[in-house]
Amino acid sequence: MRFGSMKITYASLAVTACVVTLVALLPRLTTAATEEEIARYRTIWNPFSAGPQLVSSADLQPKGQYFFRPYVYSEIGHGQFGNTWSSRSRSLPQPLSAINPQVEFSYGITNSVEFEMYVSEVSWWQSSGNGQPARSGHGLGDTTVFLKYRAIVQQPDTWWPTLTNAFYVSLPTSDWAGTPSIPGGFAPLGRLPSTHFGAPEFTESILFRKNIRPVRISGGIFYSYGPPSSNNGLPQYFGDIFQYRLAVEHFLDDAKGFAYAIEVLGLHGLPFRLDGHSVNTKPGSFGLVGVQPTVEYKFTDQIVGAAGVLLTLAGQNDIAAIYPNFSIYFYWSRSGRVIAR
Repeated sequence: MRFGSMKITYASLAVTACVVTLVALLPRLTTAATEEEIARYRTIWNPFSAGPQLVSSADLQPKGQYFFRPYVYSEIGHGQFGNTWSSRSRSLPQPLSAINPQVEFSYGITNSVEFEMYVSEVSWWQSSGNGQPARSGHGLGDTTVFLKYRAIVQQPDTWWPTLTNAFYVSLPTSDWAGTPSIPGGFAPLGRLPSTHFGAPEFTESILFRKNIRPVRISGGIFYSYGPPSSNNGLPQYFGDIFQYRLAVEHFLDDAKGFAYAIEVLGLHGLPFRLDGHSVNTKPGSFGLVGVQPTVEYKFTDQIVGAAGVLLTLAGQNDIAAIYPNFSIYFYWSRSGRVIAR
């Protein structure tokens, strides 16, 4: 992308943003929020709702509270972005669609530590075209497990947001199960974290959230590194991935958890690796930027849901698509009363 004669290198911006943010926040991320701070946070305006679909909450569940979340990501590909960043795409010679249903489980280990896990299935269909036959595949998707550690919890008398460190481990269970890879190597864009399909990945992130009635603002930055893997016995070195996500929710009815949200996310495949190995996969760099309008609603005191459609705005060496998404949360608590995160 060019602004006048100045070329912006997304790779350098991504790494600089991650390093500066981590260094600036490191002193604050090494201590946990106190029980008194958490109790004061519980007095802040915070309607019980599904929250944004594409951003993981920086505020955690109380100890002993948990949820199951069936989630359906889907993708309808209609175009192919070229070698340089652009909002324009050319028609796909072979239209591609995919569905990636998953179940998320989350449990509050303590008031400052939360465990989460995604288990998924994937199915995809590629139409015939450009002299190639139609193809399809389905089977077990990749699995992600992660821990969240809340270092700072927002308070009613300060402007500091909640800050949480989350570490994700993506396991290539699709590869272990022999699931055919999605053309292009990616599951739908909304998947968090978006990583190379069928390859192991480690993702470090910082999440934030701030409640300012009648809105909640949340987001995070993510950096993913994939250890060396193999494809048909040959060594495989994917580039690292930088991601960022931002969501603004506006509540229309607090009691019903009824709100709409605008979610923005970016995904940038970098042409290098932290371990210094040369990237030997194609394309060497890629990326997408998208936006999703989301609607949230509370069905009962234990069940909340959200739905939205993610649209790609611009990209490089990747697929232009629309992504209908739907999820529903089922909450339980050992105390018998569900508390909003």
